[in-house]
Amino acid sequence: MAEKKFVGTRVEVNGQVVAKLTSFTHSLEVEEADVTGLGDTVDGGGVFRQKFIAASVGETVAMEGIALLEDDGQTELKRVAELGQEAVIKHTDANGAGYALTGFFTTYEEEGSVSEGVYTFSGEFRVNTKQAVVEDGAPGGE
Repeated sequence: MAEKKFVGTRVEVNGQVVAKLTSFTHSLEVEEADVTGLGDTVDGGGVFRQKFIAASVGETVAMEGIALLEDDGQTELKRVAELGQEAVIKHTDANGAGYALTGFFTTYEEEGSVSEGVYTFSGEFRVNTKQAVVEDGAPGGE
């Protein structure tokens, strides 16, 4: 199996390409519910065998980069974060396949220090809906 490389990754916020990303993380978290009943016991004893089901799936994106004052993508990212507006993050690989993620930023931060000599930004995004993007860049099914 071929490895997936980060080079060629493209991230857009509301159609504006975000420049100088240094890190991108797309995370899924499954919440579970205990559905153990009185009849769920270990064979030969009065000990419960716990049973769980997936109750909800949460999805987030985190990104970091080098802050550029003139970048339209970073400007749009900061604008929607400051206003708490819904946005679409399109994340595709070098082949053009990926996801269009709709949600909102839960955090946005800019930071710099004399010792590092560079100003950076980071943001976290709560995903509410996800749509696949096929390799030619057109949206696909969910």
